[in-house]
Amino acid sequence: MRQVVPNLTEMSNPKIHSAKRWIQRNYIYFYRKFVDLDGMEKKNFEHEAEALQICKKLIKAEDSILLMAPISGKRFVKNEKMGIYIIIEGHNVKVINHIYSYNVYLGEKAWNKLMNFYDDQIEQRRMEFEAEITSNIKHSLKNILTEIDEKF
Repeated sequence: MRQVVPNLTEMSNPKIHSAKRWIQRNYIYFYRKFVDLDGMEKKNFEHEAEALQICKKLIKAEDSILLMAPISGKRFVKNEKMGIYIIIEGHNVKVINHIYSYNVYLGEKAWNKLMNFYDDQIEQRRMEFEAEITSNIKHSLKNILTEIDEKF
């Protein structure tokens, strides 16, 4: 049988109901925000923090090359100066050097942080590149205009 929920104004004490709902909403909010949703098996994510820091530092480095495969969704970071390569794909981060190779599984929160950081960095580099290209075009058009003015 379906239970009928009374209207807030029909309840005996609507302030108590509002207070209970407020407590419940805040509990759910803080639980989702601060409790690790990846579960209690921390042994699967023991190297997650180190891998995340390595990725962020190499992504942020100016001499790193960032590549993204749009169809497969793979992301690559190449830093020849340090000889480190990173392949980011499907919650896995592969940190590769000529001597070692590590596979680290990232939980949902760490994965989302890394993806957002990588995408933001690529977008920032794209905007800088686009600004550089358009500034060169404006400068070139100005030169063309002065050359035409000189000839005519």
